[in-house]
Amino acid sequence: MMFVWMLETPQQRKNFEAIYQAHKDIMYAHAYSILKDVPSAEDAVSDSFVSLARNFSKTDTMDCNQLRSYLIIIARNAAFKIYNKRKREISTEDVYFDTENPDNFTLHTERQELYQTLFGLIRQLDPKYGDVVMLRYYCEMREKDIADSLGISVENVKVRLHRAKALLKKMLKEGGYCD
Repeated sequence: MMFVWMLETPQQRKNFEAIYQAHKDIMYAHAYSILKDVPSAEDAVSDSFVSLARNFSKTDTMDCNQLRSYLIIIARNAAFKIYNKRKREISTEDVYFDTENPDNFTLHTERQELYQTLFGLIRQLDPKYGDVVMLRYYCEMREKDIADSLGISVENVKVRLHRAKALLKKMLKEGGYCD
């Protein structure tokens, strides 16, 4: 909680601590679902709260659901930043190779490449589409929970997911990944 001292007033510090206590677990859960590693998930949450402290004045106009969504997105982005950094630093010890079935190595590599490509394409989407996709498929949230956290209707979530899938399909075709 060292980042509390980045805030100017005692009231801001008190509000920040309340937000921290109320949302740290859900942020950790989302970061852990991406990173699958306790220390890295904790680092992502910590980085998220540093980012929040730097931009704390933006939270004044947010309602509870908007704030929750904002914090989840910050945690998700911090987790993906750590994830991508970790992927660039893969050592030879981390490479999986099944001696009984050598094709598994190729399949594993292809899945990682497709995952990275798809993640990059999702990040290129308009945030109103990309965030819904990330919350639904990476954070495994239900459509109703996404709607509540973003302050939109369930029908709007469904429409955004449909449009995002269509955009991703078009981007994949243009990139030569599918027919």
